[in-house]
Amino acid sequence: MQPTQIEAEGSAFQAAAAYTPRRRTAALIAVALAFVMDLVDTTIVNVALPSIDNDLGAGPAALEWIVAGYAIAFSVLLIVGGRLGDSQGYKRMFLLGIVLFTAASLCCGAATSMHMLDIGRLLQGASAALMVPQVMALVQVMYPPEQRHKVYATFGFLGGFSAALGPIIGGLLIEANWFDLGWRLAFLINLPIGLISVVAGALMLPAGRSVHPVRVDWGGTLLTIAVALAILLPLIEGPSLHWPWWSVAALLAAAPLAWLTARYLVWRDRKHDDALVRPALLRQRRVALGLLCCLCINPIIPGYLLVMTLVLQGGYGLSASQMAYACAPIALGAMLGISLLGPRLHKRLGVRAVIPGVLAQMIGLCVLGWTVNQAALPQWALIVGQLCMGLGLGLSGPPLSNVTLQDVPLRDAGVASGLLTAVQQMAGALGVALGGLLYFHGGGNAGVQFLHTLPLFLGLLGCGLLVLKRID
Repeated sequence: MQPTQIEAEGSAFQAAAAYTPRRRTAALIAVALAFVMDLVDTTIVNVALPSIDNDLGAGPAALEWIVAGYAIAFSVLLIVGGRLGDSQGYKRMFLLGIVLFTAASLCCGAATSMHMLDIGRLLQGASAALMVPQVMALVQVMYPPEQRHKVYATFGFLGGFSAALGPIIGGLLIEANWFDLGWRLAFLINLPIGLISVVAGALMLPAGRSVHPVRVDWGGTLLTIAVALAILLPLIEGPSLHWPWWSVAALLAAAPLAWLTARYLVWRDRKHDDALVRPALLRQRRVALGLLCCLCINPIIPGYLLVMTLVLQGGYGLSASQMAYACAPIALGAMLGISLLGPRLHKRLGVRAVIPGVLAQMIGLCVLGWTVNQAALPQWALIVGQLCMGLGLGLSGPPLSNVTLQDVPLRDAGVASGLLTAVQQMAGALGVALGGLLYFHGGGNAGVQFLHTLPLFLGLLGCGLLVLKRID
């Protein structure tokens, strides 16, 4: 639904109405560049973890925070970022997000301690939460409804492929070691990309805000942050500190905090009609089951990439460039799943198209569990396992997102999309926390430690299959 002419006056819709196709394409490239930068950054750091550990003396908890900290900050602030774009202007918030993201990347690249690096990663996640929601909002602003599905399909491909490409880019940059910067290049590469995005966005994007801006629900945001930290902080920090009293207390407080957050959202929605998430949205069967399925499936790849990087580089001594080549099958599998096999399966099977993706990851995990416990690393088995993991990523992600959102009313489309992305990111952080917990504190060599994580990953995928059966 497009806004009326009266509603559009002074809005981003009015500014974009005069765009020529060429300028619209140039503006799309500007936001796509930032979109890819964010997604690559979520996984590029994995291959740098052993080098960071050697350089800064990181412990298990600090390594987990490098990965999970970004996802936590991104997920809990994502909907807020979308609301700020509605009220303050999409272009303004997009540019502010890129500037802050670039500055945070510089902080990470110049880090002299683990605390500085972890803070930088939190800032990266927070600034990405300000930047990324504006990407989809600007697509809606610049393109009429009949053209948006092609743009969304393009971003879906870029999303899966960019995330899979992150470890490859990271490994090659670290091995190149330009200016003797090593792992810091994985963060500093964002500086020129961020600068280009800022200049292109300032010149090309339409100014203005939403025709129906909604206030930010800061109370709901703070409660959501409290719930996330009550769960993830003890899981990451607790084992290395031998489970102090506060970690147990925080985990016990998570359920009451979640209940309090749900009650607050009901009150806020009834009183002000601007709750962070409308409770009615979560009462929709497909939305609720889709989000639950995401909580089961989306922890797998982030948790797996963390432990597999440590196994291959720490246990088998692979270099950063060798690790990049080892991750190439993941990117290939994701590309095949998203662009070739996924659309065909989705047309025939609907949401059931997710099932082959889940099964592919289960097979991949079993193959990799056998692979990393051999005296000499069988390269063929590593390729097969990694290919299955990437294929599962490409086959499961897009159809699950489509089914989760397809019945959402128009007025809730933006919030529902942000909620889905937030749940996916939070699930990824949970996968890192639980995977790291089992890997770092399981005992044995690297291969045996990987085996300790398999019941978690396979169990979550199995639960995902059970939830999928309940989605009509």
